[in-house]
Amino acid sequence: MRAAILSWGRGGAPRIRIVSIAAAVCALLAGCGGPGLDQLAAGPKAVVAEVRSGDAVVLRGGQFVRLVGVEAPKGDAPYALQARDDLAKLVLGQEVQLMFGGARQDAYGRTLAHLRIAKGGAWVEQKLLQAGDVRVHTYPDNRALGRAMLDAEARARLAKRGLWALADYRVRLPDEAAAKPFGFQLVEGRVTVAAEGRDGVRVDLERWVSAEVPGNAEGAFAASGVPLQDLPGKLVRMRGLLRPGSGEAVLRLDHPEQIEVLKEPK
Repeated sequence: MRAAILSWGRGGAPRIRIVSIAAAVCALLAGCGGPGLDQLAAGPKAVVAEVRSGDAVVLRGGQFVRLVGVEAPKGDAPYALQARDDLAKLVLGQEVQLMFGGARQDAYGRTLAHLRIAKGGAWVEQKLLQAGDVRVHTYPDNRALGRAMLDAEARARLAKRGLWALADYRVRLPDEAAAKPFGFQLVEGRVTVAAEGRDGVRVDLERWVSAEVPGNAEGAFAASGVPLQDLPGKLVRMRGLLRPGSGEAVLRLDHPEQIEVLKEPK
């Protein structure tokens, strides 16, 4: 179930802003309530000695760990200090176990892992998402548990917990995203085009956001129940790093967790 809210667009033209509500979220996200950490490969245990940001810790012994599947505000961005402090309250001085579901190291030499608190078994990424301290940010080589994380994020977003209470992190309409086309964003709108090209598929949200799907990623979308050719006319939510294009914002979609097909309002 979704609600439609009338708002006013450019030039005073009325438009409908679509807002998700909690009853629909679980049904819309494939894999909701699906496999947990036990589906991942268990790694070593160690004590967290330092928390660098809302999604990065240093273990006793010096190992730098970047939490998989989530993105916290950093530096002087709004909510960055709160996100770091909340992670510190959760794990600093605690023994954690590293859990692996994809690539185990990034280009900077940091360990990539999900974290499980040894005492009690809490899944750290899920806790952060439930509190609204982070957003889901998966990668094609690290997609494990992505749908379960999207579910946790959605519940926090609908409740306006944590960073979701701030305008800086709200889900944007395509024209709003295009007005600020840089950085990690969530964009919600209707697909107008899904066209096959030389290097993959182009998926447009109205005329403001153009998403590029590389040819080697098309099969993953179809296998996850999101065939790209069926998207035109559908309401979707996309996420990723937006960059300026020629009169539009450009988003690269290289794995299916970056797009959610939303249920239409009744």
